[in-house]
Amino acid sequence: MNEEIQYSQYDRVVQLLDWNRFREAVKEAENYIQMYPDDADGYALLGRIYLAMDEYKKALHWSEESLRRDPENPTGWEVRALTLYTKQDWKATMHTIKEALALFPENGVYYLLEGNIHNKNANPKKAKVSFEQALELEPYNAVYLAHYSYTLSMLREDEPSTEAEVQALDLDPDNYLVFMYLGWAADQRGEHDKGLDYMENAVRLEPDNEQVRNEYVELLQKQYKLYRILLYPTKVFRKMKPWIAVVTWILVWIIFKPLVLVFIVLYVLSHWSTKLIVNKKIYGRLSGN
Repeated sequence: MNEEIQYSQYDRVVQLLDWNRFREAVKEAENYIQMYPDDADGYALLGRIYLAMDEYKKALHWSEESLRRDPENPTGWEVRALTLYTKQDWKATMHTIKEALALFPENGVYYLLEGNIHNKNANPKKAKVSFEQALELEPYNAVYLAHYSYTLSMLREDEPSTEAEVQALDLDPDNYLVFMYLGWAADQRGEHDKGLDYMENAVRLEPDNEQVRNEYVELLQKQYKLYRILLYPTKVFRKMKPWIAVVTWILVWIIFKPLVLVFIVLYVLSHWSTKLIVNKKIYGRLSGN
């Protein structure tokens, strides 16, 4: 009977978190911890709540409290890895992923995070391997497939990228993350109209998400040919390894300094003028905020 009461109280906190009633969830989680101070899951759950609230210091604190009581608590490890990833501390995230995979080699979330970090470090080949490992564990995970489609598009493997896109949409046609990554993938393949359509769906499903709105505006900007032309060198630099991009930029600056200055001015003017036009079309004003 006591266990049933405990499970009920825990589920109550999870439900509040799912409803985005964060303050109530924090209060209930704190009550839970007071009643069951030895249950590592309670501390990890409180960490999850603070992560959802973007309070990363508190999220890390409570994940550590969870792991101090149970070094193999799965939720504690996930909260720690996700928090470090969200903070963009790639080195610490990769270290945590390595430790977590030693304990939980069949948790696809860690391969997903690892793949995203490889992509952010301009290494889609390594990212592809990570996403394939995630899909080996969960072949019907639409979010994994969407990430995989995007990575394949960066590697110019357009046909398998499209195949992964179709599978992802069949599995979960109502997930904003799926549409966002498939939007990037389609745009990367040069299918700008399809990419825009997918991003519109992402905005429809998650209208208050600032990242999704910004990505939608950026794809709309690409409908203007001049902006696409001026954006091309940036796309080339993004595909390079960071040190190669820096060296290339220095050489270009030294050799073509006047042209680079003209290009920068044109790019800035094009970026802000198209953004203002797009915001005017979408929001009826010059700012989307």
